[in-house]
Amino acid sequence: MILADIRFCAKTDLERILKVERTSPHPWSERVITRDLVIGDTGLSYIGAFAPAAQDKLLGYAVLGDEKGNGLLMNLVVLPEHQRCGFGTQLVVAAAECASDMGFFSLVLRVRVSNVAALTLYRNLGFKADATRESFYSDGDVAQYMSAKLPLTIKIE
Repeated sequence: MILADIRFCAKTDLERILKVERTSPHPWSERVITRDLVIGDTGLSYIGAFAPAAQDKLLGYAVLGDEKGNGLLMNLVVLPEHQRCGFGTQLVVAAAECASDMGFFSLVLRVRVSNVAALTLYRNLGFKADATRESFYSDGDVAQYMSAKLPLTIKIE
């Protein structure tokens, strides 16, 4: 596994984030991401995984928020050509560490039940299925609600 340089994203990372987001099968609105990064004060943290040899190459990013006193992993996107290289794992672990540092005791998320790769990633990091919600997404897809106690306990096999 190649270790990425993990850091909080800033306004200057906006174009790189939008480029990564455009590769998502279900991208967030560019307007929303721009508002979050440029205006700020949204209470969200954008955490980026940057290529170690070149700080300008964003490999993926995660968005961390707050939901009812829990850390909320709102989004996780890794460039398709860098998926299954450990960068998603590094981003989830970084988000969990940030959530723990912010005083949260658990990290929650929602993921499409059709996103088998993401479900596997989260299960491997110790997330447990809590509930499902039918037609959660605008296209009618079902959401799996998951949570993990913080700090994450990662099992290396």
